[in-house]
Amino acid sequence: MEKRYEIDGKVYLQRPLVLGQIRQLMPILEGVAIHPQSDAMQLIGALGDKMPKALAVVLTPEGTSVRDKDLQALAEEIEFGISPEQVFVVVEDFFDCNPIASLLEKLSGAMVKIVAKLPQKIGSSPSSASSPTETLPAGTLFFGDSPPESADPISDTEAGS
Repeated sequence: MEKRYEIDGKVYLQRPLVLGQIRQLMPILEGVAIHPQSDAMQLIGALGDKMPKALAVVLTPEGTSVRDKDLQALAEEIEFGISPEQVFVVVEDFFDCNPIASLLEKLSGAMVKIVAKLPQKIGSSPSSASSPTETLPAGTLFFGDSPPESADPISDTEAGS
């Protein structure tokens, strides 16, 4: 599947992500909570200032290789050329090009199988390494070390005031 966009007189393509693009997106998504029921508007809001860089990862100028992109220059070019309406279309098309829920479900299933095959001794000791991605009980996909949105925003010290 391929989507085409004309942004500020230049043609960009969006195709299903390749491994290199996923690697580029991981630091951008760090600390961003994406709920399975999120729509384009919620994702745009969650990404905030990271949106131009995310667009630079998923959009490729026509005639350019995915690996040959200067992400910083492309992010600046897209940020000042793309309309808000085009941002919505690109984000909605992203989910058409990349069945994220299906991929996460497959990954989760694979992880369950791997953990089941590990010796019990490995699973009994606490791990000091943090997981870059985890699925919270409510099914919320969570990246990075930021607390989930459902965390109580009032700390114990503020509760008494």
